[in-house]
Amino acid sequence: METILVVDDTDEIRMLLVATLEAAGYGVVEASDGSGVMQWIEDSQPDAIILDLMMPGIDGWDTLAQLKEQDDTKHIPVIISSALRGDEDLARARKMGAHDYVTKPWSAATLLERLRWALSAAEPA
Repeated sequence: METILVVDDTDEIRMLLVATLEAAGYGVVEASDGSGVMQWIEDSQPDAIILDLMMPGIDGWDTLAQLKEQDDTKHIPVIISSALRGDEDLARARKMGAHDYVTKPWSAATLLERLRWALSAAEPA
């Protein structure tokens, strides 16, 4: 079973993500901000990360940068899930190494399609 780390500071969004992912057969680990992400990764070794950008403390931008700077985490596909809709936000996320970007509110079908694509692209050849 593939494990997805969900990082979002909004309880309702995390609950919706967890329900959507579990219904699709994924294991899910949750974090409410970026401060504990590296520990969660070490403990759960997720196959992908769904990451919010606007969070208190360590935000998604800083978390994404930290993930992509580390040799042991830079290969993990990160899908940004954000209310930020500007082209500059998408471009920045992609430049920083995000695999994909979905804007809130997203549909479960779209999110799962993007996740499946990210996971298949990350599989070794």
